[in-house]
Amino acid sequence: MADTEDLEEDAEASEEDAAQAAEAAARKKKLLLLGAVGVVLLLVAGGGTWFALRMLSGDKAKPVEAVSAEPARPAVAAGEKKEEKKEEKSELKPAFYDLLDPAFLANYSVAGRQHYLQLSLAVMAREQSGIDALHTHMPLVRNRVVLLLSGEVFEQLQTDDGRVQLQQKLLKAMQEILTKETGKPGIEQVFFINFVMQ
Repeated sequence: MADTEDLEEDAEASEEDAAQAAEAAARKKKLLLLGAVGVVLLLVAGGGTWFALRMLSGDKAKPVEAVSAEPARPAVAAGEKKEEKKEEKSELKPAFYDLLDPAFLANYSVAGRQHYLQLSLAVMAREQSGIDALHTHMPLVRNRVVLLLSGEVFEQLQTDDGRVQLQQKLLKAMQEILTKETGKPGIEQVFFINFVMQ
């Protein structure tokens, strides 16, 4: 009897061992499957990121060149064109930035209620002389900016298009002042550093 009990216990133990081995194998398969899925997801995400960056940094459509009175240049080899492009890029001067302090304030009356705009601006120039000229003529610039802001429609400034148009108007106004006073537009871009409407 003892031998049959031992055999039964051995059979039960071997069944338990087999069940544990099967569970371990199933866990191992799950881990391998999860690992494989993780690797595939990483590859897909990395490939998607790479593709998106390539698309975003790809060559943009080249602007149409204006017809000039200069005689046409003879055709050049591809290597020479690359050298020309490198020279043109190296000629691009570094940017100078300046913050126009204090912030500009404008008030608007909309349906009988008062609303306000607080606008902090920065400008970019390729020469320090443009920034210096802007500081020299700052009273003219600030006056023109305040007049422009007060002439805007409050609801229109709440849209992206309205803000972009305002940015372009501000740049044009500053360039007109500097061109009139110094002979050069001086400023290349105007940036909104802070744009608060209330």
